[in-house]
This record gives sequence, C-alpha cells and structure tokens, in this order.
Amino acid sequence: MPINTPLDLDLNAVYPLAPSKLEDIDYAIYNYINDELDIFTDSNQGFTKIPVIYAMPERAFQIKNSPTLRPNGRTLEYPLISILRESIVKNPDNKGRYGVYVPPYFDYYDRGGSIDIARVVNQDKTKNFANANAIRKSFSGRDTEYKTFPGVNNQIVYDTLSVPMPTFVEVTYNVQVIAEYQQQMNTAIASFAAQSGSPSAFSIKHEGNSYEAFIDPSFSLENNVGSLNTEERIFKTGVTIKVLGYLIGAGKNQETPNVVRRQSAAKIEFQRERVMLGDIPEYHPGRKDKYRP
Repeated sequence: MPINTPLDLDLNAVYPLAPSKLEDIDYAIYNYINDELDIFTDSNQGFTKIPVIYAMPERAFQIKNSPTLRPNGRTLEYPLISILRESIVKNPDNKGRYGVYVPPYFDYYDRGGSIDIARVVNQDKTKNFANANAIRKSFSGRDTEYKTFPGVNNQIVYDTLSVPMPTFVEVTYNVQVIAEYQQQMNTAIASFAAQSGSPSAFSIKHEGNSYEAFIDPSFSLENNVGSLNTEERIFKTGVTIKVLGYLIGAGKNQETPNVVRRQSAAKIEFQRERVMLGDIPEYHPGRKDKYRP
C-alpha cells in the first residue's frame, strides 16, 4: 500500500547563501581579531579591551563614530590595533577544490551558474506528471477523479541551485599593534604568537562564509625608545596574516544572479525518423498506419 501524506505538508527547502566578496573577507579578519582574540591589557583605567579599527577612516567620521579613540579630537589614544589590506593575489596554483575552470551552463537566457550546490524535488511539477499519468490509466482516459490514484511515477522534476565558479584569491593583511608601554605590547603580542604554532592555520568566518588564514611567524618590531628624543614614546609591532579566500560573482556589476534555479526535464522525447527527414510513408493498399508528426 502506498504511504499517504497530508496534502498541505510543507515540502519546501530553503538554502541560504551569502555571496563572498572582498568586504566579507575584511569583516572575517576583523571579527577574528576583535571578537575571537578579544585582546585586553592593563591601563590606567584597569584591564580594558584594546580597540580594533580597520585601516584608517576619515578623521571627521572617526571622531563622531568612535569619540574614545581621539579624546582630544586630534591624536589617537593607545594601545590600538589597526588592520590594513596590503595585497590581493590571484594565484593560479591555488585552484581550491576545482582543478580546472568550470564555464557557465549554456542557457538561452544566459542566466549563468556553474557549480551545483543543492537539488530538491519540485513537488508541484512532479505532481502534475503523476496526476496526468493516473488520468491516462482511467477507463475513459479522461476521468479527473482518477488523478489521485496511487502509482509509481518515474517522471520526477528537480530544482537545481547553482552558483558561479569561485575565484580563489590570496589576501594579505598587515596588523599593526601600537602601544605606549612595553608591558601592553607584550600582552597583546602573546595572543598573536599563540596562534602561530605548528600548524599556524585557523578559520575565520563571516555570514556563512569560511576562510583559511595563516599568521606569519616573524613579527616586525619598531620603537623610538633608543633615540631619547622629546617625542612621544611608541611601540609598534607588525603582524602579517595571509587569508586564502574566494569570491563568488562580480558583486553589483554582475548581470546574472548569484544563485540560479533551474528545472530538470522529466522525460525526453525523440521524433520519429520519418518526421525528422520529412518523408511520407510509401503507399500500399494493405497499409494501415498513417503519417504522424
């Protein structure tokens, strides 16, 4: 006996996919340093968190958005961690999981999409084929009351979701840790040094996208302690982080959607050879068949 299911059963599936852009990689490295490392240090206000900023925004915006970074409205207050994107390399040796380029599917409407990510049965279209086959098996071949008769349906329609071929890039970031005291610098650098072991790879994430990152084991140190000048004493340490990222689509300049939905064919029919060639059956008095397109 067939297994009957309720008619109003929700069989839809949702596949959320956030397209990966350069901004997503920037957010991922920022979230990793600001949220996961979450570096604190001792100051005259107690054990406080070190602020993390990406690059260096306009001073007018920074004063309004983060007034605590510039208490006097001019100079920055240290300790501070700054993130700067230095380079983007599209390395041909870094092919990701795809060894060769996968071109978009040939489509009449040029909708794009190269990599299939999900497939689900289209319940409505599959149901139409099943009902049509059931009605065809009725006594009159037209009885619509016969459409719910159970049976085996081999004409299944699938909805396939596909995305463009990812572009794999290597993004290098320069993380600058700036402090006024050596103790503050030692506390901050210890968090980065703990991540550069063997292996020194870790994952960074943002909005469903995951990237692999590596910390360069060598840190660059810079200070002005030995000069004995009257300028402000500053300690700087540079940490280089390389991220193996990927880009999906061309962003706002892409004409086709990032996620393309296509329906598969339920069945394939070929016309008879005589119809394709335009031949007419030869006449014979006892012949009963007719020319059918």
